[in-house]
Amino acid sequence: MEYKLTSQFMKDAKSFDDDSEFVHLLAVKVKHITKVASMEDIDGLVPIRKTTTNYRFKIKTNKSTYRVGIKRIKKIIWLACIDNNKKRFYKRFP
Repeated sequence: MEYKLTSQFMKDAKSFDDDSEFVHLLAVKVKHITKVASMEDIDGLVPIRKTTTNYRFKIKTNKSTYRVGIKRIKKIIWLACIDNNKKRFYKRFP
């Protein structure tokens, strides 16, 4: 599938650069997303309530658990935001 990165995603990713394990696992996940044929093939993808286009998946490291929000608009997956705080993630990515 085709994917794009939002500016917010890039900003969030830079703020978590100190966790090299997370950066590696995120790169592996993005590579996996590029190879899948449909949204159902993405491991650990959970729809966010009250929306039909917003989803999230978790990346667990030794330091923290990160939530990554993605949006599906037509046939493009937009990687939208990252956060390691559950409440803040859902406020920023409804």
